[in-house]
Amino acid sequence: MTHAVKYHPGMMLMEQYVEGTLAPDVALAVATHIDLCPHCQRLCQDIHNDQASSLAADDAPVMADDFAALFATITAEPQLEKPRKVQQRDAATVNINGREFRVPRALSRLANQHGKWLQLGGVATAKLPAGDKMHVSLLYIDKGTEIPNHSHLGLEMTLVLSGTICDENGEYGAGDLLINTPADTHTPHTRADEDCLCLSVLSAPLKFNKGLTRLLNPLQQFFY
Repeated sequence: MTHAVKYHPGMMLMEQYVEGTLAPDVALAVATHIDLCPHCQRLCQDIHNDQASSLAADDAPVMADDFAALFATITAEPQLEKPRKVQQRDAATVNINGREFRVPRALSRLANQHGKWLQLGGVATAKLPAGDKMHVSLLYIDKGTEIPNHSHLGLEMTLVLSGTICDENGEYGAGDLLINTPADTHTPHTRADEDCLCLSVLSAPLKFNKGLTRLLNPLQQFFY
């Protein structure tokens, strides 16, 4: 049965995505979510339509000279002999722990450029090309694995690409987008019979909180 996506970007994020004002790494997470979420695909189109209607209703005067200049610019462009064929990008696959995962088209180009998998227990990460302000990676969690209780020193966006991840607040399947801030603390884990692949976007490292797991904090330099 197909998973019904329940956790979405907020309306402000969606509007900023359509406007093109989101930071590129955050926009990547939103675009990939939209690929997996029919509801947000429709919402994205609605926002486009609303913004187009607002522009059409703009009463700003347009001078005849503006039309003439635009027409001259268009006609001065060389005409192509044949229309260019738009090449569809095939969905990429990611291989880890003997499993092959298909990733959404929005993530395909970067997924093909992922770095070496770094593994600690049942958790593995592979860094993706990104800007300087965010750490963007593929996150694999093996079946029956718990990530120790942690808080967040910055923004954490986790988009489930395949499988299911659970924490104290619920269960999240393919397409669900979790957004955590420094006010949030949780203990994510996978089911005993199912692994999970996610897209992770972090603005700062995690902070492990309990017992010996706090010794993992210095090790994050290898993952972050």
